[in-house]
Amino acid sequence: MISKKTTVVSSEEQLLDARKKGLDEAQQVNAMQVHGKVLGMDSFSWVNPQIDMLATFLSSFPFSMVWAGSHDQIKWCLEQFPALATKMEAVIVCDRPLLECDRSVLVNLSNVICIEGTDHALEFIKTMKPSKGGFLFTTSGGSAHDEIELFNQFIRLYK
Repeated sequence: MISKKTTVVSSEEQLLDARKKGLDEAQQVNAMQVHGKVLGMDSFSWVNPQIDMLATFLSSFPFSMVWAGSHDQIKWCLEQFPALATKMEAVIVCDRPLLECDRSVLVNLSNVICIEGTDHALEFIKTMKPSKGGFLFTTSGGSAHDEIELFNQFIRLYK
């Protein structure tokens, strides 16, 4: 009997841990994080953003933005909301060597940088001399946890 009770408690603990993890992940989906000034820019991060909410944020920001994110997020957002291209000081694609996007979007972007690897993209951002504005880092997918940890290490160094 004791072994059955131990098994039940263990299963309950596993269920509670799984629920907590699920709730933590769900909170991250729509939760943009504000990090204050980093390298002179108002800095934000967003794990698994919904594209329409992301576009609303970008369009409402009063200054130009430097946006570092995944190819698919950037492509989809700018193709669905092409007016956002004019709000971007720079777009940094962190996971592909090329931004494959509709030409009508590309012509409105001032600076497009494609670097494979979040760590390399963040290193590049240190070399930029942005005007006053914002810096947004977005990520999603299976590597999101590792990428956001890299970003958090970066902002701790340059805050």
